[in-house]
Amino acid sequence: MRVCIAIAVLALVSSCDSRAKASDPAGGRDQKSKEYETCSSSAACADELRCFERTCRRTARSTVGDYYAALGAAARKKGDAEAAIDAYNRALGHYDSEKVALPPDVDCAYGAALADAVGNKEHAELGARVLHRCLLAVPVGSALRDQALADLARLNDAGLDPLALGRTALADVYLTRTPAAPSSDKLSIGLTGPGVPSKSIDAITQKLTEPGPRGALTACWQAYNAASHKDTLTSNVGLKVTYTPSEYEDEAGTFTTKLDPADSPADQCVHDAVDAAFKDLKLREAFQTKLAVTIR
Repeated sequence: MRVCIAIAVLALVSSCDSRAKASDPAGGRDQKSKEYETCSSSAACADELRCFERTCRRTARSTVGDYYAALGAAARKKGDAEAAIDAYNRALGHYDSEKVALPPDVDCAYGAALADAVGNKEHAELGARVLHRCLLAVPVGSALRDQALADLARLNDAGLDPLALGRTALADVYLTRTPAAPSSDKLSIGLTGPGVPSKSIDAITQKLTEPGPRGALTACWQAYNAASHKDTLTSNVGLKVTYTPSEYEDEAGTFTTKLDPADSPADQCVHDAVDAAFKDLKLREAFQTKLAVTIR
């Protein structure tokens, strides 16, 4: 009798699979793929998702919203960041009004368009927030996540704090670091002025790009960039060159250069830099104009 019991117990033990645990991968074989995860057929995707090009995608979409998203993508290709942002805003508006959940691909593209306008502090800040939202919505290894990280990297020089991206919830502010200023040797100084003779405009341009004046104008740009986070500074300087004939026939007349007062406090720095440069500049043509000095 004792032998039979032992045999029965042994048979019971041998019939059990000690590997069958709750954490056994075999127990999760029926788990379906989430949005943007890979699939072999729609049966492998979670509910409300279908398999397109081996990726699970949602079918609940706003056609009008997707049209404006396509319009935004076209504007980005043309390099028109503002038009792209406006189009994506319209896309988000249609998804909201139709009460259809916003797909991450539209949101990620919206964040990329905002990052294109990195020179605009408000766009850059919102872009960081939208791209972080994109990261939280898409799976690791997806092309959308990789692209979102690449777009976020473009905001580094604008002051993006990467630690904010490590959170599992959206941050209040993302651009908390001091923005990096471009190297001064990469700045270009442009000059336009209606009615200025070609010889004079060439002489003025050459003078303003000499080390001394260039350094002064670069300092103006740096102060402007730090305050506004914009990459282009354009300042107007009123300029008048007059000719006074000599009282004597055997002597040449004189040319006098005079700058108008700065139009605004923002123009004062550039005005002072130009004024200092003109002290060593001898112009030999009479004219009056508004010089537009652009530093970018």
